[in-house]
Amino acid sequence: MTAVAAPPRLAAVAFGAEPGAPVRVRSGATALDRWCVAVALGGQGRYAAAAAVLEPLLVRPGVPVAVAAHAAVTLAAHRRQLGGHVAARPYDALGLRLACSVRDDPHGLALAARVDALVGLAADAVGTAAPETAKRLLYRANELLERANAQVTVNDGGDHSDWAAVGDEARSNWSWRPSVRLGWVRAELALACGDAAGAVEPARAALKLARVSGSVRHVLKSQIVLAVAEAVAGASSTKAVAELDAAAESAGQYQLLPLVWPARLAAADLLGHGATAARDANDGVTKISQKAVSDRVDGAARRRHAALATLSVIQQRADPIGRRLLGESYRVPAPPPVM
Repeated sequence: MTAVAAPPRLAAVAFGAEPGAPVRVRSGATALDRWCVAVALGGQGRYAAAAAVLEPLLVRPGVPVAVAAHAAVTLAAHRRQLGGHVAARPYDALGLRLACSVRDDPHGLALAARVDALVGLAADAVGTAAPETAKRLLYRANELLERANAQVTVNDGGDHSDWAAVGDEARSNWSWRPSVRLGWVRAELALACGDAAGAVEPARAALKLARVSGSVRHVLKSQIVLAVAEAVAGASSTKAVAELDAAAESAGQYQLLPLVWPARLAAADLLGHGATAARDANDGVTKISQKAVSDRVDGAARRRHAALATLSVIQQRADPIGRRLLGESYRVPAPPPVM
């Protein structure tokens, strides 16, 4: 594989400053372009459209193995975002197997997929109450990142826009994206294990690196994770609610619906039930029910209702598997039939 760069405009939507812009697969698009389109679609909560792009990348002849590995891991992430941790695991495992089979990887694309797959498998383990497995997987992912950062040199004269390398530090660090994701899952694992203080530092590190990368989507998710971690660790709930509300507003402006609902729900739980419930919302454990709109705390009720409304939109944009997973995980009412 001699070139790994996606068109700059497409990279800006998938990994940069324009995450809400419309994207589509254009005639003659490379496999990498197609993957970037799917990443952008998933970030906007258009899961059915993303799956329609990702699934052929897993089976189509001629797709570079490293790109197929990323496609598998991305499909796993989309399943997980809809509550399907068990459904995500086979795709993360496939991504890891494909990435490990790549021998010639001059740009580190397969290595990034390998780390992403390990982090994804760790997230699957967190979501299925297997914290020890998650710890081992995150240790291995971090080990790979440290080794790669010591060995992989990115040629500053090349075009590496597929990693949204905005800024000098990002251009010198190919691993910003898997590193950010590693920080998220480390924080989520710490919260799941009751170590709120231990969640703050990886969340803060993820936010710092996301800001350097220039990726709006990664910055907003990092802000959500950090706000929840700090609240559970004892910081001001008022401050956390303000930060979560701001993140939800920004995510809505960029059409990043998968970030709107967890921010709204975490803020609602902080207002209504305190930091413990906010932690559960971040983990995807909190279940939204019809009675949420009658919550006694008005601010919490509005936010829960907004979260439910957003999930209903996402459900309509999901493929049949995604709709089933979302319904099972978050009790989202089925949308009315289209007449």
